[in-house]
Amino acid sequence: MPMRRHGGFTLLELLVAVAIFVLLTALAVPGFQTYFEKSRVRGAADQVITLMATARQSAVKFDRSVSVATTGSNATWCLGAKEAAEPAAGDLAAAATDCDCGASPGQCTIDGEQHVVDSATFPGITLTSPASSLTFDGRLGMRSDGNTGNANASSFDLTSSSGHYTLTVSISPLGQASVCSKSGTILGYPSC
Repeated sequence: MPMRRHGGFTLLELLVAVAIFVLLTALAVPGFQTYFEKSRVRGAADQVITLMATARQSAVKFDRSVSVATTGSNATWCLGAKEAAEPAAGDLAAAATDCDCGASPGQCTIDGEQHVVDSATFPGITLTSPASSLTFDGRLGMRSDGNTGNANASSFDLTSSSGHYTLTVSISPLGQASVCSKSGTILGYPSC
């Protein structure tokens, strides 16, 4: 009587499959780490661009200046936007004051909504900037912070945890934000 073989895997087949899986995983992990690192830098840059655009649009919409202040640097940082107080009837609008998003992020509001981008949202991303604050004019949305001729005074460098990828967000004197890549190829952003 012929013996029937039961379906299944032998121990040798199972060990070969596990070895192949481990090898493929070892090859894929660095690629995933690079992908996640680039994604965090892109996400941080996109949030900074959104904050700047909102600040500029709100300045023009409400005809009041809006300040964007940087608090902290390197691994512990935040950017917060704050509009000038609403003037009394017949008075001119006062200048916007900086908010301290590190100590009291609730101060950083535009039209009653909090506007803060911080390192807690983007772990491992560092921010460096020569600018401590920027101000958008209420009439035209232009920068009115006194550093309009100095391009470096209005830029923010966002760097990945490994230091391989850096995106620079620059604010032009007209108040327009742009992003470029200082190092490494990051899809969608031109080189600086």
